[in-house]
Amino acid sequence: MRRLGLPPKLRLAPLWPALAATAIASAFLWFLLPGLFESTASVQLFDALRILTPIVQRQVSDTRTDPRLWVRQLAADSGLRVTLIRGDGVVIADSSVEPAKVGAMENHRQRPEVQEALARGSGMSVRRSATTGDTYVYAAKTLAGPRGETLILRLAEPLEQLQALRGQLAAAMALAVLAAGCGILVTSLWLDRRLFQPLSRLIADARNIAAGRAARVQVPDEDELAALALALNHLAATAEEQFEAVRKERDQLRQILASMSEGVLVVGPDGRALMINPAFYQLFDLRGDFSGRPVLEIIRHPGFSRLIEDTLRAGEPQSAQIELAVPERRTLLLASSPLSGGPGGERGAVVATRDTTELTRVADMRKDFVANVSHELKTPLAAIRGYAETLRDGALEEPATARRFTERILSQCRRLQELLDDLLTLSRLEGVAPALEREPVDLGAVVRRAVELLSTAAREKRVEITVEEEAVPPVPPIPGDPDGLERLLLNLLDNAIKYNRPDGKVTLRLARADGEAGQAVIEVSDTGIGIPPESIPRLFERFYRVDKGRAREEGGTGLGLAIVKHVAQAHGGQVDVESRVGRGSTFRVRLPLALTPPTPSLPASPL
Repeated sequence: MRRLGLPPKLRLAPLWPALAATAIASAFLWFLLPGLFESTASVQLFDALRILTPIVQRQVSDTRTDPRLWVRQLAADSGLRVTLIRGDGVVIADSSVEPAKVGAMENHRQRPEVQEALARGSGMSVRRSATTGDTYVYAAKTLAGPRGETLILRLAEPLEQLQALRGQLAAAMALAVLAAGCGILVTSLWLDRRLFQPLSRLIADARNIAAGRAARVQVPDEDELAALALALNHLAATAEEQFEAVRKERDQLRQILASMSEGVLVVGPDGRALMINPAFYQLFDLRGDFSGRPVLEIIRHPGFSRLIEDTLRAGEPQSAQIELAVPERRTLLLASSPLSGGPGGERGAVVATRDTTELTRVADMRKDFVANVSHELKTPLAAIRGYAETLRDGALEEPATARRFTERILSQCRRLQELLDDLLTLSRLEGVAPALEREPVDLGAVVRRAVELLSTAAREKRVEITVEEEAVPPVPPIPGDPDGLERLLLNLLDNAIKYNRPDGKVTLRLARADGEAGQAVIEVSDTGIGIPPESIPRLFERFYRVDKGRAREEGGTGLGLAIVKHVAQAHGGQVDVESRVGRGSTFRVRLPLALTPPTPSLPASPL
């Protein structure tokens, strides 16, 4: 197996703690040695004092002997410096000074060991001698003189001997540290070669596997780590299979979420987004990445955040319906379910969002359709029944009354006929019946015929109708259904007359707009009551009336503008409206001059 060189600081890492521990222990001992030696010397001196004190006491009692002589003899036998001092500090004898010069020695009263001995009976100190200039360890003890005076026996040992011993010990310690360091180095090199280098390679290979740069670790030659390498390879193979399965499940989940028409939001136990599918971004018109963001930062709607909070708190499915006004008015159905299985069994939640705007609108229109059709049928039928019962009960015998009631019955029948005709027209335009048969239609002729048919109604309402037809460029015949286009114009003109004011004016313009393909433009403007802005989006729905009371007074089925929209779309065109309350309205229909497929549209409401 190829061996990879590694940095020495990594391969010899186990060496440094051992070497550091050895160095610290050696330094600790080195700094403790002076105190240790001084303490040992003091103990030895006090032992010597305890032995020599009885001897000195006998010599002092013998006044026939000269202290200067026997002190030198005592020092020669013990190897120590011996000094005999009176209590007032005068030196009687000193083994390191010639007897003749003892009297010239300075007073020792202020020596530390002497003061301590006078105060406590014994004392010690370590200092440089003013007499010899050498450093000594001093030990002193008091004893009684021949006449009862206080004497002080002082012993001293030079530190030079202790320092020499200290040097020997330091050399021995240095050799021991060097031997220990060599042993540690050899052991570390062996461990590095047999253990740490292969282990480092295994760690590097394991990191490469974790980073995706390798598939397996190399099996080392050393038997100690071969089993570990094989176990790592087995673990890597198992993990690779599991990762592949997880990747496939993740890709499948992403494909499923991306293909769903419902918006899906997954949040964690803290209410922050974990996953958002494209449909959710589209439903709420989101831009950017919102992963990890709180729900209120993503959807600023209290009902949405309340649904998630209730789901996380209760741990049960919840549902709600919310209304959005931006970017457009929409109705959304929300369904949430709790998710579990996170770290520590924490709960999350998944929210599915469906746009039910169209379904809600269709449902509302279906209810309006049933209510309006019921009303439109009920009123004339009730009138017909009432007139018929009156005729049956004797009104037939009165010719004038019978004629008047008969006319009213016919009027109500015509009203029912108009309602049925409008419903059938809507059904045909929405594709329930076969497609319209197209033929060239002269819009000018259709305009003149529509104006002629409604001229009587305009005079009764005192409304003036003006036709403005541009001659340049002329409007050519367009392919279409003449009956449908006439119905479109009649409905627009009828509304302009009904909802106008007395002495008002209706202007009908027919022009050509030249563009890429060319269009015929029909405009119907009035000076009537106008339409509120909030009613314009629903203006072309079936049976929708801006002012229901006035609309029923004026009569009509409530299907006129719905027919206008579908006729325009059936001819591939479109219709729009501009209006100001109290100033009037303008309906504008654009029809292509060439034959184009009709604009697809959903039925306003099923019949």
